[in-house]
Amino acid sequence: MGGREDRKYAVIEGNLLEYPVFAMERRRVGDTVSECVWREKGPGGEVVSERRFKVSSTYGIPNAFDLDVFNVIMRLYLKGKGEYGRNEVHFTVYEVARELGISIGGRQIDRIRQSLERMSHTTLLFENAFYAEREKVTKVVHLVAGYEYYERKRGNRVINATKVVLDNELVSSIERKYFKLIDFELYKSLPSGLPRRLYEYLEKKKYRKSQFEIGIRKLAKRIPLKTKKVSQLRELLGRANRELREKGIIDRWAYRGSNIVYYFKKSERFKEVERDLFHLESLVRTFYGSLGQVKIADELVQEGMAVLQGLIEEGYSRDEVEDALGWAVDNVKGIHSIRILPKVIGQALGDKESKRLIEEREELERRKRAEEEERIEADREKQDKVDRRFRRLRKGEREEIEKTARENLLKQGVKPEFMLEGLVRIERNKIVEERHLKTLSPETAGNGKRGGRREANSDHRAR
Repeated sequence: MGGREDRKYAVIEGNLLEYPVFAMERRRVGDTVSECVWREKGPGGEVVSERRFKVSSTYGIPNAFDLDVFNVIMRLYLKGKGEYGRNEVHFTVYEVARELGISIGGRQIDRIRQSLERMSHTTLLFENAFYAEREKVTKVVHLVAGYEYYERKRGNRVINATKVVLDNELVSSIERKYFKLIDFELYKSLPSGLPRRLYEYLEKKKYRKSQFEIGIRKLAKRIPLKTKKVSQLRELLGRANRELREKGIIDRWAYRGSNIVYYFKKSERFKEVERDLFHLESLVRTFYGSLGQVKIADELVQEGMAVLQGLIEEGYSRDEVEDALGWAVDNVKGIHSIRILPKVIGQALGDKESKRLIEEREELERRKRAEEEERIEADREKQDKVDRRFRRLRKGEREEIEKTARENLLKQGVKPEFMLEGLVRIERNKIVEERHLKTLSPETAGNGKRGGRREANSDHRAR
């Protein structure tokens, strides 16, 4: 297999890989809502946390063909990154057909256009389930935030092009490095539906692992597969697994009680780092063992290895990390988690170079926070300015704008139960800005002369 430069890749955001966004049917799905709930229980059996994921679409839940089209879009997004806006993808439907390897005919072109329409009306609700900044939060995300058709010149010809706008939350998550690169040629070589979905899910789970184990029903929920009968799930997964084994994606699989275990072929790169990983796992287990924990959950081990690997990637040596762990056990009162190590490693090592690195990182984080606060403040001032302009409009126009904003949100696929006042306000302010404050930007939203003059002129024209 050639290097990465010889391959075609699609970049897929991590939360979309983790949750059952697409149904595995190949035809249009009649259901307009699909919902999954995960509950974590404490030692006494009580529910200590609950995560919920909900897909809703007025045009039917996205299907397996939509999964293929969406992944092509993310392939083209990666291919054309930097050419357009940060969340825009420009292409022709014929490019999508070629990427998918399907015939470029009227029927297939219609299917692609219908897929775009369906995805643009699809809303994803992550309730305590959207992974961002090392915690799970609640987010409402559009699978596709919007799209439009337009004409553009290519040489001496005018062609019909499409612009897809990706949801800002998904783009921001990708920019935070929460994504997986999928080998698109390998993806296309698999049959559509379950084999392709299983491939991308396992790609996320196999990072630096030689095997991955999960409950069969839990896996079926993530894919998703409708049946709950283990015998039928084994049959469905078995067919898909054989496809994956044939392509070298997995080495083999086995059943362990109600679980399925996937064994992965080790790449040369994996073999190089495997010794380091076993060392990190040993450090994590020793750390928790020193705290008196006899049974250590796999999640704690994986989390601990990620923390230690992160420190090593920042420039700390394995010996420094090991010394810092020992220091933390001896000196940090009430310590119960390895997550504290990044905060105390500088103190643990105690040398000037470590302190300098810590100070540089803290300064960088401080500047990032300051920049983010400035951006939020500028945006707040802009929204306040638009609010003031809205309140000065005639009552009839205010009511008309409010009605239009709600209609726009409905067209975008936002369900009435998700139509919070904050969303309506944002959509309403877009309309006000387009009609009365076209030149308004966060930089001119304050009390500066330019911004004030524009608002005054707009007010004069309105009167």
